[in-house]
Amino acid sequence: MNDVHHSITALKRDQAKREAEKAQLADIVEQDRLVTAPGQRPPRLADVFMRPLAEGKRFPAALEIHANGLRYLTAGRGGGTPVDILFNNIRHLFFQPCDRELLVLIHVHLRNPIMLGKKKMQDIQFYREASDAAFDETGNRRRRVRYGDEDEIEAEQEELRRRRQLNREFEDFAARIVDASNHEVELDKPFRNIAFTGVPARANVLLQPTVECLVHLSDAPFFVLTVADVELVHLERVQFGLKNFDMVFVFRDFKRTPVHVNSVPMKQLDDIKEWLDSVNLAFTEGPVNLNWAQIMKTVVKDPLGFYEDGGWAFLAQDSDAEADESDEEESEFSMSEDELEASESDDDASGASDFGTDSDDDADFDDDDADD
Repeated sequence: MNDVHHSITALKRDQAKREAEKAQLADIVEQDRLVTAPGQRPPRLADVFMRPLAEGKRFPAALEIHANGLRYLTAGRGGGTPVDILFNNIRHLFFQPCDRELLVLIHVHLRNPIMLGKKKMQDIQFYREASDAAFDETGNRRRRVRYGDEDEIEAEQEELRRRRQLNREFEDFAARIVDASNHEVELDKPFRNIAFTGVPARANVLLQPTVECLVHLSDAPFFVLTVADVELVHLERVQFGLKNFDMVFVFRDFKRTPVHVNSVPMKQLDDIKEWLDSVNLAFTEGPVNLNWAQIMKTVVKDPLGFYEDGGWAFLAQDSDAEADESDEEESEFSMSEDELEASESDDDASGASDFGTDSDDDADFDDDDADD
């Protein structure tokens, strides 16, 4: 009986595993074939790394532009399977320079995930390390290592020159991708000057707005949130005395789980509100965290009834109620002008009765002199 029990348990486990794999691959869409031009050398960006890794160890390889997409020629012992990305499957194309960053990179956010090895991926990145001084980017030759004949200023100038060259090389290649796609793909770039910190996953990272997105591309896990997909942003834990607040992005597709960005510094609240206004995103705020799983369950169950009952107005009502409570607390200590004048007149009268007037004091002194 024990053997039968173990066999049944193993069958259930295998069936559950197969169903999980099937559900994971449900949104995988088979791409068209990449169209190459035989006999012609395609534009290529040499000596770049890809992440996540498809297979094997990390080796630099070339990224090529073809008629209808990109091809990354995986390198390593025995070669590897090329990674093809078609233009019609690219939703966002980002270029991030290496200014105040360790990497210069081109990032691709896909409409539909593709399989890299045994993993499903929707974000693929091609990069080069900006601090790698072992290679000369102009000809891929080994640099001459010099000790003691280059001062600190010259080394800093060399570092800036190398970074400018890397930025120009990657940005020019990204622009060629846009041209090759006949602007089916548009290039986007993060705005670091309006960036803010937060925790979208496990770590506190720098989140940078772009024209169409909010992104974190410097390290994995990558974060790409499309502004056009968002219906509402709710700011939680916005109250006096707290150093941080949370952001909740609710999508137009109510079946998608809202995205949370936690522990955003309170000092950046006004800048974030200004950014949300600039991209026409409605936002509300409240003093506490809400149960979004239950809220979205209610919305998905009856969307029409949800909007007939006021929709997201309850979020604004919570923030208005908090503001009204603070106003009432302030009003308890306020005083009208008439009351203030009456209070001042009462004080004057009481002062006169307690201490008398100057003429009364003079009269008292005269009486004392007369008695003497």
